[in-house]
Amino acid sequence: MAPIDELRLALQQYSDRTPKDERLCKLIIAICSESRDNPQRRKLVDRLLRQLQLLPKLSKSSHPYYYEAVNKTWEWLEKHLHEFNPRRSPIQASLTTWVNTHLRYRIHDLHITHNPKVLSLDLDALERSRFYNDYLDGLEVEIERIERQEKQAVARAIVKYIDRDPEYELRNCYPRNRPDCNCQILVQRLFLQQSPEKMAVIARQLNIKTQTIYSFWKRTGLSKIQGIGRHIAQKNSDFMSG
Repeated sequence: MAPIDELRLALQQYSDRTPKDERLCKLIIAICSESRDNPQRRKLVDRLLRQLQLLPKLSKSSHPYYYEAVNKTWEWLEKHLHEFNPRRSPIQASLTTWVNTHLRYRIHDLHITHNPKVLSLDLDALERSRFYNDYLDGLEVEIERIERQEKQAVARAIVKYIDRDPEYELRNCYPRNRPDCNCQILVQRLFLQQSPEKMAVIARQLNIKTQTIYSFWKRTGLSKIQGIGRHIAQKNSDFMSG
């Protein structure tokens, strides 16, 4: 089987069939089907890079060599896209992990290059070796494990904040004259119990109209919880990159 056919088969296997994933698959195949000296390929690659730069999960860093590493990663991707081997669905997630893995490795390599007292390795030679592929495979798994741990840590921090409500912003947020139906109580009963309850059940038990709770939650409660979640996630991200 030709390499382009193997790539197409792998993309079809892991695509989640959403329009976004299907467009990404077509773009990757279109790029890899063109010769590297074809101007059309360059246009397609530029389109792919623009899409990648907008991905929320693309690794960000305050490292002094980050932007240099990003540029080198885009150069590497243009040369090696045909070697992309998706490992999970959707394709966008798998491609992001693949790019992030190389980006972080590039930052490490640039750090070594700019600090000659540190043992230096020839990255280009490693790219041609089985060692490099095995290293990236293992690193990709490790990155996924770390990302899962980070998400779990953020979730635990959000739950802890909701339970403590140190600023009373949740307990002081409720439908008019109904402090017994405050935002903290609602989010705990709707999402954080072992057996989450439905709004209709909560409304009946609190003797309040279901529509009143629903309107309050949609208009005020949900946005407040989302704001708290974003704030805690940002604090956690700053801590991890600090």
